[in-house]
Amino acid sequence: MIKCVAIDDEPKALDIIRHHMAKIDFAQLEATFTDPFEAIKYLNSHTIDLLLLDIQMPDINGIQVLDHLASQCLVIFTTAFSEHASKSYELNAVDYLLKPFDFSRLLLAMNKVRDKISLSSKFQTEFFFVNSGNHKRKLRYQDILFVKSEGNYVVYQTITERIIVRATIMDTLNLLPPGLFIQIHRSNIVSLNWIDKVVDNHVQIGEHKLPISAGFREAFMKFIGE
Repeated sequence: MIKCVAIDDEPKALDIIRHHMAKIDFAQLEATFTDPFEAIKYLNSHTIDLLLLDIQMPDINGIQVLDHLASQCLVIFTTAFSEHASKSYELNAVDYLLKPFDFSRLLLAMNKVRDKISLSSKFQTEFFFVNSGNHKRKLRYQDILFVKSEGNYVVYQTITERIIVRATIMDTLNLLPPGLFIQIHRSNIVSLNWIDKVVDNHVQIGEHKLPISAGFREAFMKFIGE
């Protein structure tokens, strides 16, 4: 069961979320809040899986709420303002719901959450397999330095070799443990374990220097604790 909390300063919006969530048998809405500060207190003393979070609220916005949480959880942003969409994806939100949204749209988002949680359980192993040419190649997470997009392919740079796979960077990101890997550019994913230093707008991994784009910089710096 996916344990959820919803925050929205509009009571009617929370009523809609409650109504829709009651129809989803794999999720439980543990609590709802119109006051984001009360929600922060609750979240810092309870463990949840998912936060349904309004962005535009008085006094403190949804993005700022995340900065006050002691632990991370999956997030679905809800808002009436489409201009916040790009920001939500920079923060690795599972989905972005534009109000007013119907049950089918929320269910689609919740299925993404369920898939992501299911996928994370696979990361309890130390390796995974990819299709490279006519072969299946075994890759150990700890051996991957970074992944770089090259046209219709991605290149896994490991400690010993380059492995080329036909895939998108987003498909690849979904295969990697989010606590160990982060996207720093539309074409680059890096392993936290192998970062030697961060200089200006670049990550240094051994002899490799990878750019950090403006759209991913804030999430990356938060990821490394700056």
